Amino acid sequence: MIFPKKTLKIAGILILSAVIVLFALSLALQDRVAGVIIKTLNRNLLTKIEIGSYRLSLLKKFPKASFELKNVIVYSSPDFERSGFRGINTDTLLAAGDASVDFKMISLLRGIYSFKTITVRSGNLNLYTDTAGKYNYNFAKKQSFDDSEGKVRLNLDRINISDVRLLYHDLRVDLIIRCILNNGRLKSRIRGGNIDFDGTSDFLFNSISLGKTSFRHDFLARLDVGLNKNEKGIFFRKSVMSFEKQTINLTGFIAEDNYLDLSISSKHFDISKAYHYLSDNYRKISPDYRPSGVLNLDCRIKGKSSRFEDPHYEISLSIKNGGLQRIRSDLRISKLQFDASMTNGIQNHPETGSLNINNFTAGIGSSTFNGSFSASDFSRPRAQLILNGVFVPSEFRELFRMESLVSSSGSLDLDINLSGLMERKDHYSLYDLSELNSRSEIGFRSFGIELAGRKFNLKNVNGELTIAGNTSADKLDFVLNDQIFRLSGKIDNLPEWLAGKPVDLTGNVSLYSPCLKPELFFNDSRPKYEEGKAVASFILPRDVLIDLNINLDTLKYKKFDASNLRGQISFKPGMLNFRSVRFITQGGTVTGNGLVVQNRNKSFMGRGSFSVTNVDVKRSFMSFNNFGQNFLKAENIAGSLSGTITLVLPVDSMLNPIMKSLVAEGKYSLTDGALLDFDPVKALSKFISLSELENIRFDRLDNDFFIRNNYFYLPMMQIKSSAVDLSVNGKHSFDNEYEYHVEMLLSEILSRKAGKTRKTSSEFGEVEDDGLGRTLIFLKLIGKGENVDVSYDMKAAGSKVRNDIRNERQMLKNILNEEYGLYPAQSEPAGKEQNSKPRFRISWEGTETTAQEPESSEEKKEGGIRRIFRKK
Repeated sequence: MIFPKKTLKIAGILILSAVIVLFALSLALQDRVAGVIIKTLNRNLLTKIEIGSYRLSLLKKFPKASFELKNVIVYSSPDFERSGFRGINTDTLLAAGDASVDFKMISLLRGIYSFKTITVRSGNLNLYTDTAGKYNYNFAKKQSFDDSEGKVRLNLDRINISDVRLLYHDLRVDLIIRCILNNGRLKSRIRGGNIDFDGTSDFLFNSISLGKTSFRHDFLARLDVGLNKNEKGIFFRKSVMSFEKQTINLTGFIAEDNYLDLSISSKHFDISKAYHYLSDNYRKISPDYRPSGVLNLDCRIKGKSSRFEDPHYEISLSIKNGGLQRIRSDLRISKLQFDASMTNGIQNHPETGSLNINNFTAGIGSSTFNGSFSASDFSRPRAQLILNGVFVPSEFRELFRMESLVSSSGSLDLDINLSGLMERKDHYSLYDLSELNSRSEIGFRSFGIELAGRKFNLKNVNGELTIAGNTSADKLDFVLNDQIFRLSGKIDNLPEWLAGKPVDLTGNVSLYSPCLKPELFFNDSRPKYEEGKAVASFILPRDVLIDLNINLDTLKYKKFDASNLRGQISFKPGMLNFRSVRFITQGGTVTGNGLVVQNRNKSFMGRGSFSVTNVDVKRSFMSFNNFGQNFLKAENIAGSLSGTITLVLPVDSMLNPIMKSLVAEGKYSLTDGALLDFDPVKALSKFISLSELENIRFDRLDNDFFIRNNYFYLPMMQIKSSAVDLSVNGKHSFDNEYEYHVEMLLSEILSRKAGKTRKTSSEFGEVEDDGLGRTLIFLKLIGKGENVDVSYDMKAAGSKVRNDIRNERQMLKNILNEEYGLYPAQSEPAGKEQNSKPRFRISWEGTETTAQEPESSEEKKEGGIRRIFRKK
């Protein structure tokens, strides 16, 4: 028992002595070791190192010596351009709160400082690369390592990294990576400018951005790297990045002058596990969709990379058993597979680049597609797209959540073949395919779609559409807004026009419909007016030049209806031209031509010339709501109307006619006509006590008319009616103000007042002459609406007398000249006519009386004058 106790006692004394000795040696060697290490590193490395505090321990990791450091700062190497990193402090390469360096104790006691392990904890590592490819972590000098002082050896068997934040910023490709390194195990051997490096580490990536593409979701990956750096460049042994049991391999080298020879590959990569690592840009596009499939990738990059030249690259990939599943839906894209390859060609320029996608197949519900795509010369791509399949819109609507489609039905048979040149752009979309030449056919099979928020309900589309140079259709049947149509014809530039390209839509189209109701195309809500802006119900397109041949069995608009409508409509920039329009309506026929032009302020100007034959006036007034006035209504008029009209009508941007600016002229003939219970005529009948005027019927009425300055002007016309023969002229405003002048034979009035039955020889039999000859009465009707004022027209009467005297005088002169040869070469000068009073004053105070003045010799009847001076 004494021996073991003595042994333990001796051992304890020895251990305590050793601890004391080692502690004493630590204190004795601490400053020396620190000085040698820092001085040697600063002499042999391009970077500068600063240490806040340090401590040498020979006991903590016995039998290794441990040199512990606090607040270590390693500055960036000096030979890179800092100005490109604006707003970023690039002075520091590494800032670590804790670090330690382990040595072999025996070597340390011999004065040889051979680094075995370096540990870095709680730090920030910043790696910067400028546009020229120079970086801030080039810390090894090119000459051989100088260990004359203390024989320092940087043969690092192990570098441990824990909780170190890494920032990698490369201006050459605008790449920024932010991550946290943990459980890093690095092995490095530095011999002057030659570095052998192997290591593994866990990376918690926080964000990755490449140009405008960014990844901002945390994900964990493990990186195994093996490389050698020397004066020629960096050589990668097999380096592997793995996450979610997926691997990406990297091999090759990067030369000192940025010459690349790299190979990046991945086999059997599960796309479904990579979805969470997609960039924000792509995740926003498809947040409700989950991709699937197996990806095989092989990318080779070879050549010098700089601002002025690109390396040669070849990328090939394939997807098998691919798909796209929408969350909360049974529909999905399935059986997706294709092979793709891309290269920049033998000259490493866009001009020699190419992209090929082959063996493409996919299924969407009951729809199936197959095809291929190729493009070459990316400076101005020459592309070809081939796509065949059956498109079922209802399945696409559900899969891609097309909320603008209220409903859809039927299917499309697609046979798409596009090829040709495309304009060079930074970005391309599917719309750019419209620039290609087409040899395509689309078959409609009971196809239909209904758009939300718009009156567009297309159903039962059947027929073929051929797109080859132009778009043509032969008897394409469809139902639009519950109206049946048949379309035939050819249209140029339709795909480009639909894609929004700056082209003109031209062509010749025929459209047939058994019944057209325009109001079914109008939106329920009218556009709202905006202050200071012209708002239009619709805009005539400036890029449509189409001749449309119209054939309608029936046209119905509100109360108006027409049949057998035929004509041509020419669409031109901001203009509609109607030619050879003909239709049957209101029991008659209407033909004509017209033009509608849209002005810069979005208002319209209409112009037209029309002929009307045998149109029922009463039905016309009923159809057009009495043409917007309540003076002469459908119940007040009857007859068959024929004639012509030429008009110019301005219309505002909301399609409201500007009647005050209407200009029109025309001729009309009204046969078998009637004025029934018409207020102005009723007022006239009360004035002269002729009840027959309340319902006037006439055989034929012919006259001209014109409209100007908000007035309808009626020239002098003769009316022979069942009530009385009269002459009338006047004007009538669209504000329902009017003024009419009426001439009536006094004999007609007196005979009516005497209760005699009047019949003319031509229309109504013989008329009994009351002996008053050609004596006329002049009346004036002035009113507004139903208020009518009838009075004797003194001014018109005086004008009549003067005109009669002038006519009699000229007649006398003509007779004398004809019979006696007087006044052969000159005309009688017009003398001043004496003012004369009306020959008759009429009073209706119980009995009719007349006062006759002596007739002057100049007021004799024609028969009397001719009897006196005519030769026997």
